[in-house]
Amino acid sequence: MRDQMCTNQPDMFGDCLDNGMASPSTGDDDDPDRDKLHNKKRGIFPKVATNILRAWLFQHLTHPYPSEEQKKQLALDTGLTNLQVNNW
Repeated sequence: MRDQMCTNQPDMFGDCLDNGMASPSTGDDDDPDRDKLHNKKRGIFPKVATNILRAWLFQHLTHPYPSEEQKKQLALDTGLTNLQVNNW
């Protein structure tokens, strides 16, 4: 183990410089916002809900954009929220 006393040349302030020591962390590793950007949680819908949405899609391939009333009905049929139906 290395001696605790300064064995390197002191800098102009009299502090020891030791390049073998790790620099202090900036805290970036613990940043929760950074984790959110890289770990977006992807919702997995129940298989039954996905089948209902796909069936609707294949029945409306020429115009695959449900009206607000159709979205509400799809949400009721699938058990999903209106937002989940909108984002699907």
